[in-house]
Amino acid sequence: MVAEALDGRGFAQFGEVLENRGDTRRRDFSLQFAQENGPRLWVNRIEPCARAPIIVREMERHPHSAQSFIPMRGGRCLVVVGLSAADGALDPATIRAFVTDGSQGVSYRPDVWHFAFTAIDGSNEVAVIMGYSGRGDDTVLTSLDERIEITWPMRVEA
Repeated sequence: MVAEALDGRGFAQFGEVLENRGDTRRRDFSLQFAQENGPRLWVNRIEPCARAPIIVREMERHPHSAQSFIPMRGGRCLVVVGLSAADGALDPATIRAFVTDGSQGVSYRPDVWHFAFTAIDGSNEVAVIMGYSGRGDDTVLTSLDERIEITWPMRVEA
């Protein structure tokens, strides 16, 4: 699977692209605080992947909360997402991969399956916001029956 450029239209079924393009001074986002839970904020340091392809063997979802990733340094990141089937299990046919442009973050909708937010151009620090319900099932993991190899276009400088 080849990752595609991240944009709001292509990503809408999975969540929101966190960016402010255009002339507006401020753009509000709604997903992260739409649920009644205690939001938490932390910063992850993520090392870049060594090379393509990245092998996806496991994904996670958060049934009670959106989860947001906001890179604090420049550099593209890989975003791999999928939707749930009617029984809540990952529907492999819906898995898609995106590459940020180095200035974008994402906010996953509740119940959207996702792979680890992955730096591909260099080390990064990523602010993460997620709510906790306290119910004990805030994070659900699944192993994929078949691994998925993700590649992405090389960076092209203008």
